[in-house]
Amino acid sequence: MNRRLVLGIAGLVSVAALVSCGDDDDESEVSEANTEFCADLSAYGTAVADFAALDPATATKDDYDSAAGEVRSTREEMVDSGEDLAEAEWENLATQVDTLRDQLRDAPDDQAVQAIVDEAKPQAATVQASVATLNTAICSVGGATTTSGS
Repeated sequence: MNRRLVLGIAGLVSVAALVSCGDDDDESEVSEANTEFCADLSAYGTAVADFAALDPATATKDDYDSAAGEVRSTREEMVDSGEDLAEAEWENLATQVDTLRDQLRDAPDDQAVQAIVDEAKPQAATVQASVATLNTAICSVGGATTTSGS
């Protein structure tokens, strides 16, 4: 009976983990990717604002071409860094899910269910936090904090 309960709990946590990130290196990679994405997002926002600020009465074709080119290039950089961020977040989550899976798999048969669950809860909470932020950047733009998910 205890084994079935443990397997049931493991199944529930695994499902939550798949809907819901890893070691310090993976978290650092996510942080770095998030920083790069936020910088690219800000540059894109500036390029769009600069384009929108063109005065049709005085802007030249060169002004338009330059502003439009900046919007296109900063968009490409933002998309690339967004993909890098998503990849880093996914790798981080996969590492954390594997750690939790291994932790649950290694639970001894003679250990009380409460002890098994208590030992797994911190890793489950880590996975849940990563699930909540998967593919979501937190950027501070103009004094406000924004989130952008895909």
